[in-house]
Amino acid sequence: MTDEEDNEVPDGVERDCLDLIYDDGTSINIAGHLVKIAGPQEDQLISPRDLDSMIKEDDFAKCYEAALHFLEYRPRSEAELKQHLLYKRKFLAAAVNRAIVKLRELQLIDDKAFAEAWMRDRIAFKPKSGLMIKRELLLKGVNHEIINEVTDKIDDETNAYKAGIKKARLLHNLAYAEFYQRLASYLGRRGYNGEVVQMAVSRLWDTIHYDSSEK
Repeated sequence: MTDEEDNEVPDGVERDCLDLIYDDGTSINIAGHLVKIAGPQEDQLISPRDLDSMIKEDDFAKCYEAALHFLEYRPRSEAELKQHLLYKRKFLAAAVNRAIVKLRELQLIDDKAFAEAWMRDRIAFKPKSGLMIKRELLLKGVNHEIINEVTDKIDDETNAYKAGIKKARLLHNLAYAEFYQRLASYLGRRGYNGEVVQMAVSRLWDTIHYDSSEK
């Protein structure tokens, strides 16, 4: 077992904290297990080197816990997590980078898996074009290579049709001109280009009127 593993707080164990008091009366709050590892007893002096090491370990432990908590709500991109830890939680860069490395090793953050999950969610529940999904992933900090690989096989024509079928059924009583205008606007807001919209609307018109004629 490595020294790093020895210094970790076991999962599910609450952090026990102790106050370390300086000669001038000021104090810092630090994880008790780190103090025990360093070995000082009550009222014993701690060397500056040991203190610096304990502070760094404590910052990493707190940063790692904060990262796990942030990941509980939904998957995150690496850049999204890093930004949260650095700028919102104000952890030191060294602690953040170390936490990111550990989370990568445990496969708790994986930008390709994140991008694939994001794409599936968008197509299934909030239909958007491949271009719009790419833009969203860029805003999440995913790199271009991963984005292109993940979104390369998105079928905008099929997805636009699926995205519009429920809306088309609500508009089935309209004349084609108004049907087209309203449905094209609906699909356009989801990032589909003019050619895709035109084909999807035409196909949707045929679908709902074929369904009506069958009844």
